[in-house]
Amino acid sequence: MHMTRTGVQYGRLDNRDYEEEIEQIRRYEDFTTIDWIQDSIVERNRRIRNAKEAQAAHRGPRGEITPVWVWAQFWRFLSAGEPWLVISLVGIFIGVNAALISIITEWLSDIKMGYCTDGWWLNQQFCCWEVESDEEFCPSWHLWSTATPARWIIYVIFAAIFSFVAAHLVRSMAKYAAGSGISEIKCILAGFVMQGFLGYATFFIKSLTLPLVIASGLSVGKEGPSVHVACCIGAIVASWFQRFSRSQGKMREIITAASAAGVAVAFGSPIGGVLFSIEEMSQMFRIKTMWRSFVCALVATFTLSVMNPFRTGKLVLFQVTYSRDWHFFEIIFFIILGIFGGLYGAFVVKFNMQVAAFRRKHLATHGVAEAVILATLTAIIGYFNRFMRIDMTEMMSILFRECEGGGDHDNLCQMAVQWPMANSLLLATFIRMGLVVISYGAKVPAGIFVPSMAVGATFGRMVGIMVKAMYRAYPHSGIFAVCDPDAPCITPGTYAFLGAAAALSGVMRITVTVVVIMFELTGALTYILPTMIVILVTKAVGDFLGTRGIADEAIRFNDYPILEKEEHGFDVSVSEVMKKDLDILFASGMLVSDVERLLGSTNVKGFPIVASESSRTLAGYMGRTELRYVLDKAQGVGGISPNTSCAFTRQASDQEDFVLSDMTSGSALGVEEEVATELIETSATIDVLKLWPWVNQTPLTVSPRLPLEIVTQLFKRMGPRVILVEEHGLLKGLVTVKDVLRFNATEQPIGDRNWDAGELEGILDVMWNWAVGIAETSMEWYRRLIRR
Repeated sequence: MHMTRTGVQYGRLDNRDYEEEIEQIRRYEDFTTIDWIQDSIVERNRRIRNAKEAQAAHRGPRGEITPVWVWAQFWRFLSAGEPWLVISLVGIFIGVNAALISIITEWLSDIKMGYCTDGWWLNQQFCCWEVESDEEFCPSWHLWSTATPARWIIYVIFAAIFSFVAAHLVRSMAKYAAGSGISEIKCILAGFVMQGFLGYATFFIKSLTLPLVIASGLSVGKEGPSVHVACCIGAIVASWFQRFSRSQGKMREIITAASAAGVAVAFGSPIGGVLFSIEEMSQMFRIKTMWRSFVCALVATFTLSVMNPFRTGKLVLFQVTYSRDWHFFEIIFFIILGIFGGLYGAFVVKFNMQVAAFRRKHLATHGVAEAVILATLTAIIGYFNRFMRIDMTEMMSILFRECEGGGDHDNLCQMAVQWPMANSLLLATFIRMGLVVISYGAKVPAGIFVPSMAVGATFGRMVGIMVKAMYRAYPHSGIFAVCDPDAPCITPGTYAFLGAAAALSGVMRITVTVVVIMFELTGALTYILPTMIVILVTKAVGDFLGTRGIADEAIRFNDYPILEKEEHGFDVSVSEVMKKDLDILFASGMLVSDVERLLGSTNVKGFPIVASESSRTLAGYMGRTELRYVLDKAQGVGGISPNTSCAFTRQASDQEDFVLSDMTSGSALGVEEEVATELIETSATIDVLKLWPWVNQTPLTVSPRLPLEIVTQLFKRMGPRVILVEEHGLLKGLVTVKDVLRFNATEQPIGDRNWDAGELEGILDVMWNWAVGIAETSMEWYRRLIRR
């Protein structure tokens, strides 16, 4: 049934079909931001429509149960359980994927050293399952050669092959599979659109190449990419259900929960994963999202536990338990670890961004060659250091252990070789730092969680060995008076554990999450306080140096339109930031040809509407997508001409024809189906194209004198794409997130501090002198022990 009106004829169309068609158009608008206000309006009207449909399915006249009522209750039950079904499926798939990646990674890492004669598919652990200790000979495991030079060459060749295959697959099949992905996911959760970043190709290629990259020996980790893969799974599974595929807000709730599950399976830490999604990933976090994140992380962790990929009951290799307590005199050494974590974070973040700038300028088209060269260089250097030759997770599992109960791997706990061991750890620390700086950001799946933890672990274990040597040399000193002479006083493994926490916190700038992750890795309540002390010192050093997390720096480096969580102290008003030269529409007096000319001459995402050319009175705002949609539909039926007039405001004569049932937005995209109409045909006497049903008649506006800081909070908390600036009803300009970011890049907020090259060189000098001092002190203690 059609209703003929003055000018153009309109036909009623189901609002649901209209919304889905508009959404399909928007899916192709890559690298744009979502208007969360408009998304909320659409979702609200869907809920209202569904509620009315549910009310229509009532019982019989005497209250009897009818088939219609039963069917409505059944669908209501399914609708209530659908989010939890999606969350559970996402968690199961994430757990299975994490287990497979862990198994394949272990096999590829061991194949560089040798093979199993009992079965080529077995890694060294399963091949030597019946061997009780690491030192015992395993007859089933054969090295590739008995000659060290030959083993070294084979080791390097495997590293080069793995890196080449991974980089080539990423370049040719899924460019978004490169890198960590955390920075981009933070932007996506904030409303940034990146088509394909969470798609099937990215998921498949990243899952396939991640074990290859880790096995190649590159100083990168799988934990960051695991979060990206988990979010891919969340987006893919959610897209199977219409309730989530058509709602940007609900889709991002699933992605947030998936990010929590990704961290949970990476560290065996479900609570830590939830806190990570709160502290690092999402800008606005609701209680409902927290519960879904918790359930998703729990299901993923349970699935990983059931699959038991290492056959040891551990979810990750470097899980450890401690049987001894710490002493208060060790706090001074814990503070040293915290200082190192803060300095490490500042060093890596600063120089990795410089490497990223060099990579963008000179190596943009040489991603495969760069990855192969880095892997080969890492293998050549690392083979001759016992702590760099093996996989980083395996290395941490060795360094975290107590010396008693199987922790003496490769004479790590022997006093006779403690100083050569300490020197080897110090060398591994600084070599790994350099490799992390140049490797993170290569065109392969690359995370920075585990490499940073590995750097902190080697440094912490070295400090632990030195403290233990001090106790051995001066057991009756007052500082060691609380130690029981019949029990070990110092546990070097705890220093490695705390050093790993400090380095991770220093480079990512996360605090509570690291404390909880480390607690869940150890299960030891006694070490929560030392961990908190270390993290507190690391944060203090990072704050003093003005260090931002490496994910936030990557966002700024790539110019992604996302506002940081930190408050800004700009002492300016929005009038100094807003755009004043605007492309605008006039409420009346414009022809279709004028609108087409405006669309063709600019690529802005929307247009403010003013009363006329002589009056700047604000009448509304219309998005480019809606404007293009209506014009295309009207031209498709062939009823308008370039000389057809366009009406962007409702006239008095329209009151009888259009009755808005919802004035929240005044737009056809945000109202009930009675107003969500579509142009279908025109009469021969057409003279006007009515566009006002698609106009947002109540856009978000602010005064030009409003402080920029308040406008920034509006963008963060409400999520509009654009805020109009008006004074006494007259349009003065508009401001977007990109305008705020552009201003942030040129102006320094009050209280912020930027370090110049000279100050950074000073920091490096401090770190170098610190390392030299540690080495000299070690040698002096060593000489004293010899004399004793």
